Amino acid sequence: MRILKDIKESDVIHLLQSYLVSSPFMGSNEDAYLIRDQPPYMLINIDSMQRDGDFLPNQTWTQIGGKLVTMTFSDLVAKGASPEKFLSALVLEDEMSEENLKELASGIQQATLAYNASYLGGDLGSASETVLTGIGIGTIKQGELLTRRNAQKGDLICVTGYFGLTAIAFDYLLDTAKYKSQTISSHLLESAINDVYDPELRLQEGTILCSSELASASIDSSDGLASALNWLSKESNIKIIVDHLPTEPALLEYNFSDELVQDMTFFGGEEFELVFTIPSSKLDETLDVFKRNNNKCIIIGQCYSGEGVFYRKNNEDVRIPLYGWDSIQQNHK
Repeated sequence: MRILKDIKESDVIHLLQSYLVSSPFMGSNEDAYLIRDQPPYMLINIDSMQRDGDFLPNQTWTQIGGKLVTMTFSDLVAKGASPEKFLSALVLEDEMSEENLKELASGIQQATLAYNASYLGGDLGSASETVLTGIGIGTIKQGELLTRRNAQKGDLICVTGYFGLTAIAFDYLLDTAKYKSQTISSHLLESAINDVYDPELRLQEGTILCSSELASASIDSSDGLASALNWLSKESNIKIIVDHLPTEPALLEYNFSDELVQDMTFFGGEEFELVFTIPSSKLDETLDVFKRNNNKCIIIGQCYSGEGVFYRKNNEDVRIPLYGWDSIQQNHK
């Protein structure tokens, strides 16, 4: 009999899906789910983080609380929902100081208020390792629900920002030396570290995509660009070809190899950007509304008949695997 440490997270998800009730609007493989399936739609999401595997060196409890809220709300935003309520289940170590608990609660409160939501409370417990769980509830007051399922052949693949900085931050904080982060300027490194300590939602962008009914499919990039693209491909039954890497321009000033640039762009993780598809007929409208709201819309590729995700490099299509953070294995898979 296999045990969990020998099973990939994607296989655990597949196993559990056989026990779930599937919505005709969404299917069972979404990170946020409908609890009201007619306008105004209401959605719910749950997410967790634990000390061993998710907490970063020198990260404050205030930052940890804020990040719990952001990662919980991010999947709601990718569906076009506006976060409204937040609840938490805090399993804490009994050696935690009262001051640290206050900082954690303050971080949660500050983040929910920043997203115009309310922190309602939740549950408490104690254990040998801290495990924090967030539950987010949001609504779609105008527009149609966004899922991973409706990308079509010919649709364009877009993202709401650049990638790569989080890979640099993790390299430095976890001392992996994969990307030679010590060669990066202190200013850029500080910006990268801030991105993983205090990530921000693309709330306005998600609302625009939903209310304007521009996007055909959407997902967040919390598990990395490669993971997001592969899930869109799988759930929409389409082939994705990326022909433009959305790499942070400042990183291109350094002497990274093409392979490292590709790696940090596709496999960094925790960028919390939106990855979405739009019909080519809506490109001008999408670019216009994003520009008017001072948001980024970067076109990185297109959808085709077939399956899988590929990066077109020098007229050759290189397959990009479903690779990202595995919360069961506690590493990248």
